[in-house]
Amino acid sequence: MKIFDVIKLNKKINTLENKIETLENSIKDELYKEFIKKLGETAENDRLKKENKKLRAKIKDLKEIIKGED
Repeated sequence: MKIFDVIKLNKKINTLENKIETLENSIKDELYKEFIKKLGETAENDRLKKENKKLRAKIKDLKEIIKGED
């Protein structure tokens, strides 16, 4: 194998390694974004559950008031 061929192969290897690193970083970024999104959704769900619970209790109290007036 000639020196030129070795240099050419090394160049190709370096190029492929750079592409792999770029893809890995891209995947990490996307996974991080998705994780943060899911984390936010969980917090939003918890907030909505608490609000729903309060509203149901308020509805129950109002129904009791209406029953008492009849």
